[in-house]
Amino acid sequence: MTPLVALVLEELSLDFDPVVSWWFVALVTLALVAVLVAVGPDRSRVPAGRRLTLVLLRTGAFLALVACLLRPTLVATRQARQQGTLLILADASESMTVVDGAAGRTRFEEMTAALAAARPAAVKLVADGDVDIDVWAFDREARPVAGTAEDPFPLGAWQRGGASDQTAIGAALDDALRATAGRPLAGVIVLSDGAQHAYPPRDQPPQGVARKLGDAAVPLWSVTFGQQRGGGQGRDAAVTNLAVGETVYLKNTLEVAGRVRLDGLADRDVVVKLLAETESGTMEEVARTIVRGGPQVNEEAVRLAWTPKALGERKLSLVVEPQEGEVVLTNNELSTFVEVVDGGLRVLYLEGALRVEQRFLRRVLAASPDMQVDFEWIDAAGRRNWPLNLGRKLDAGYDVFLIGDLDASALSPQDLGAIVAKVNAGAGIGFLGGFHAFEAGGWGSTAIGQLLPFEADKLARQPFDQPIRPGLHLPGPLKMVPDPRFGGVSILRLGPTDQETRAAWQALPPLEGANDLGRLLPSAKPLAVTSDGRPLLVAREFGEGRVLAFAADSTWRWAMQGGGEQHRRFWRQMVLWLAKQDDSGSDSLWVRLAQRRVSPGATIPLDTGLSKPDGSGVAEAAFEAVMTSPAGVSRPLRLARKGESYAGVLADFNEPGDWKVTVQATKPGSPPVARSARFTVVRQDLELASPRANPLLMRQLAESTEGGGVRSPEELSEILDDLRTKPSAYDAQEQWSATLWDKWPMFLLMAGLLCSEWFLRKRWGLV
Repeated sequence: MTPLVALVLEELSLDFDPVVSWWFVALVTLALVAVLVAVGPDRSRVPAGRRLTLVLLRTGAFLALVACLLRPTLVATRQARQQGTLLILADASESMTVVDGAAGRTRFEEMTAALAAARPAAVKLVADGDVDIDVWAFDREARPVAGTAEDPFPLGAWQRGGASDQTAIGAALDDALRATAGRPLAGVIVLSDGAQHAYPPRDQPPQGVARKLGDAAVPLWSVTFGQQRGGGQGRDAAVTNLAVGETVYLKNTLEVAGRVRLDGLADRDVVVKLLAETESGTMEEVARTIVRGGPQVNEEAVRLAWTPKALGERKLSLVVEPQEGEVVLTNNELSTFVEVVDGGLRVLYLEGALRVEQRFLRRVLAASPDMQVDFEWIDAAGRRNWPLNLGRKLDAGYDVFLIGDLDASALSPQDLGAIVAKVNAGAGIGFLGGFHAFEAGGWGSTAIGQLLPFEADKLARQPFDQPIRPGLHLPGPLKMVPDPRFGGVSILRLGPTDQETRAAWQALPPLEGANDLGRLLPSAKPLAVTSDGRPLLVAREFGEGRVLAFAADSTWRWAMQGGGEQHRRFWRQMVLWLAKQDDSGSDSLWVRLAQRRVSPGATIPLDTGLSKPDGSGVAEAAFEAVMTSPAGVSRPLRLARKGESYAGVLADFNEPGDWKVTVQATKPGSPPVARSARFTVVRQDLELASPRANPLLMRQLAESTEGGGVRSPEELSEILDDLRTKPSAYDAQEQWSATLWDKWPMFLLMAGLLCSEWFLRKRWGLV
């Protein structure tokens, strides 16, 4: 309905805006008056009548000039009263179909009954003409409902629509306010169960919109329908969380953790199953457990195990069996994907101190999908139980051993001998710097001593609980640089060319210090040294295996000061060198998704690249990506270069189910290679999965404004009657202005007066 506008008052005023200031205008006026009086018509040559005519013409021109200096403006003001608008938002989402009202009525039926009872008051309110009523129905979207003077609330019966699966109270309220922008609001009434369930981008918090109404002094009344626990929502079993690693090694056991919510299933045993995808693409049960419901709503943690038997990407689903009388079944399952990879490199990392270096090192190696790192912390606080027995762990068939800041007395002679035998047979071992590393830890006096690339020194032992012996260490800062004689090894290759590698090493920050390795064996090769030639990274061969001694323990400074990529490449290439895989293998295409399980409307960052065996990227490769929906519809995905890799964003997937993204990389002179990754779009029934009414949210909306409040359905008529008996006046002020001094009539007036005075003086022989 068109707002009514009535004329209440009209005023006229004349405003002045003098040039420069009033004093300036006064001075100019006095000067003109003086000229007018001093230089008058010659009385001896013209009669009195003609002289009066000339004086009047000059005076008129003088007054016109003064008027221009004063710059007068005529202002007309009009006061108008406008009709106010009452905005009513009625919830039409699926949660309003829950049966928890009187006499077995749904929430929507309760709402339509309350509106029907308030219809006479609404008709009177509209008839008085001061307030108009706008009705909007909303679920995920908001849409106006066209009413009539006889029926302002024509909602009718509830019908399922394409947007009824969500409730977006905040977004709907914002949409309705935007549509009524420019019209004065008498108030807002929100009729809903308060259950806000919406996916992005329709998940706008309604409290923020209500605060805007409060800032605009618009009252909001909230009327809540439904119970916080209704009869239609008595039983529900749901899988609320599923946590699993992104990769698992073939024939290794993967632990799957999840959480199951049981509602209304007191003293019932509920079966929870783990399903895994087979090579043929079918889902089979691989584990199950029993969860027992309690008298209250409770969430139980579950843990199940799965051992993959084939390589490749596999889907895992955590499923709770449907229960008798359960209304919602869409929340009984959660799925994700894991990558089953070959055993790759198996690394055993023994560490005696939880220092910063080991944390960064473990993080780097764990990010390599082709490396399986087992970490063993041997705390010196428990050394009364030394030596430990690692026999069963050493039988696991490790390719590389890393020994950090650990004293040699922590391991038994049998375990030390087993490590020497494995290195002799082809395994690699790396010794890392620390206060109890190398000779400070007594390693040269054990069976391991024959592996070390330097001469043993039994007097260099660092006892526990005594001050650190400075003679065993090189004080920092120490700049690490490749030795020109041996530094071309793959471990130290930080760039595609020798020049870029040297520049990368020069740019890295110095180390805090290092162990003094003493005198090297003739067979040892110092791969990297300090600026003054002291060895930092030393290599040698032992039998079929390789040995490294790295005297530093502060490479974490590289990662913390902008050299994260160089830090990653250095440690990865060190492990590959120890395993003799530094110069073997082929390029590998990888695809990483930030998430494997998302809701509709979300986005997933994607990273992909083609890597060489040493972990460096293939810069000259070209990439193409395609995203495929569960229905088999494909569309291209845009990728952008990010360093040596490419990045993209997966978006616009509203169809629930399993989606797939396929990346193809083409390297000049080589056939294209492709790799796929899948993710699942979860489509839970938001409205019925947890359909409890939320009166607290409705109260928060009402209390965000002044003059509104929380009302019961029976009080809806009272709100309308109060608006009718105490109508608000919405006065608007309109102004019209006209400047009189800068228009052509003023110019013609001044020119006419001056020209007339000159013409008469000429005609009367005065010039």
